[in-house]
Amino acid sequence: MIVDGKMIAKEIEAQVKHALSALSISPVLAIVIVGEDPVIENFVRMKKKAGMALGVLVREYRFSGTVSEGEVVAVVLALSENKDVHGIIVQLPLPKHIDPQAVLDAIPVGKDVDVLSFASVSAFARGDAKVLPPVAGAIQEILERADVHVSGKEALVLGHGRLVGIPAALLLRHNDAHVTVIDRPISDLLEYTRESDIIISGVGSPGLITPTMLHEGVVLIDAGTSEEGGRVVGDAEPLCAEIASVFTPVPGGIGPITIAMIFKNLVLLAQIPRSSS
Repeated sequence: MIVDGKMIAKEIEAQVKHALSALSISPVLAIVIVGEDPVIENFVRMKKKAGMALGVLVREYRFSGTVSEGEVVAVVLALSENKDVHGIIVQLPLPKHIDPQAVLDAIPVGKDVDVLSFASVSAFARGDAKVLPPVAGAIQEILERADVHVSGKEALVLGHGRLVGIPAALLLRHNDAHVTVIDRPISDLLEYTRESDIIISGVGSPGLITPTMLHEGVVLIDAGTSEEGGRVVGDAEPLCAEIASVFTPVPGGIGPITIAMIFKNLVLLAQIPRSSS
């Protein structure tokens, strides 16, 4: 089964549209962007396109790659206090001279649609978060639609980044999988991939996973994105789809679903009275 992320995203967006019609406000999503990167720009375009289709205003706050950490934090804090803004995204990665956690922690839980601040991640780890991290929500959506039962399965998470690895591992553990996380290059990766029932990769390394590394029927969710020859590609070779029982292509797989989940989170947070967020 090759996952049609665009189709699933459209179904989620239809649910979001219905929820938006019941709101007394028009939610606004703010995106803070620092520097220039083709992969980042691709995701920003996708978010703006989704927002336009839903009738949600997406405001960009752009900075050069030389902006100071303090300036970015100040803008995020101002957006946090702005009652007309209902969700905030800080587009990652940030330049090396900026501590991303310092910036992310300036986002209040009630506006953290990406679930990336320390407080938001802690709530998700405890199991009492108001919304799921978008990638975790997308993974859950894929697994449920494919009728994949996670409990007791051997799951491998490649990469331990904020956007994919950490939320993916927490989601799988919440659902009682046996989870192994590999966050650095290793020589015996094949031994791990061959033994895994579920693989989620968010490394950003083209061709990292090949068909010979997999056993028949594995669930392979490719959430890695990088630029190669002017194209956005994933971590898994496309031919892996012939081995996997569930496979997410890049582009068109988990990416569109993840973006739909951002807007689902925006609506859910907008429904919560500010005093309790």
